[in-house]
Amino acid sequence: MSRSVLVTGASKGIGRAIACQLAADGFNIGVHYHRDATGAQETLNAIVANGGNGRLLSFDVANREQCREVLEHEIAQHGAWYGVVSNAGIARDAAFPALSDDDWDAVIHTNLDSFYNVIQPCIMPMIGARQGGRIITPRFPA
Repeated sequence: MSRSVLVTGASKGIGRAIACQLAADGFNIGVHYHRDATGAQETLNAIVANGGNGRLLSFDVANREQCREVLEHEIAQHGAWYGVVSNAGIARDAAFPALSDDDWDAVIHTNLDSFYNVIQPCIMPMIGARQGGRIITPRFPA
């Protein structure tokens, strides 16, 4: 049985590159997206075209209950993830004095809270599977 890795924010950019490389290395990939279904499908198509396997998962990493519901269902259906790459993030391009409260909250909920929201439902099944597993959290300066 192949090991599975969830990559959040895999619909483009660094997330897509990570997902494609992990698939090339033999992992089954959970291609996560929130709004960009077309980009996520392109990522999955690239994975499959290169002989890899994966599936699409759509949820908002800033929504704790949605993360828990989707990820617990995925784990019940497919077993524990071997790894999670918590890559999803957003930026709001405004000078700090011009940054609105809503923009600040969106960045914090997506870039910070998402780590807990995604990892928390996954961690105990990963530990229970006793496969070693990895959690990777790339973070980039805003």
